[in-house]
Amino acid sequence: MMIFSKGLAFACAVALLLPAMAQAAPQRHLPVVCPYQPVEPASGKVRADVLTLDLGPATGGDAKSWKGPLTITGQDGTTCTADAAVAPIEGTLYSDGQHLLVTTSAGGSRKVFVLSTTSCQPLWKSGSFTGAVYLKDGQLYTGKTANKLNPDCLPLP
Repeated sequence: MMIFSKGLAFACAVALLLPAMAQAAPQRHLPVVCPYQPVEPASGKVRADVLTLDLGPATGGDAKSWKGPLTITGQDGTTCTADAAVAPIEGTLYSDGQHLLVTTSAGGSRKVFVLSTTSCQPLWKSGSFTGAVYLKDGQLYTGKTANKLNPDCLPLP
């Protein structure tokens, strides 16, 4: 009878400790998964899902950068034009339908703007950087800087 009591007491202690241990375990935060898709402009006008982007004339013959201004036309035909600060435009753009990530380059430094696709208003702007721009594991990389994306798919301030 004594063995059963000790065994029962041990089982009760374990049953009480397991929930407390589970609560104390560190929670893992999964990266935000945003539906950004790369947009590789081959000319000054390009389709990005339901959007039409007009990047303006090319700055050279290679069509890898454009003077702007950037104009976005939605599926319903509404248009907006980005501020002149969002130019010249270069490289790959990224869109999730609601936001457009645009890389600009002036004087050797680069910046990334996140624009609303309905108003063309900047929702976020990176600092100046050199290097590549890409998205990976819920983060926007601007050069060597990683910017985590929030649940709305915008970089955290």
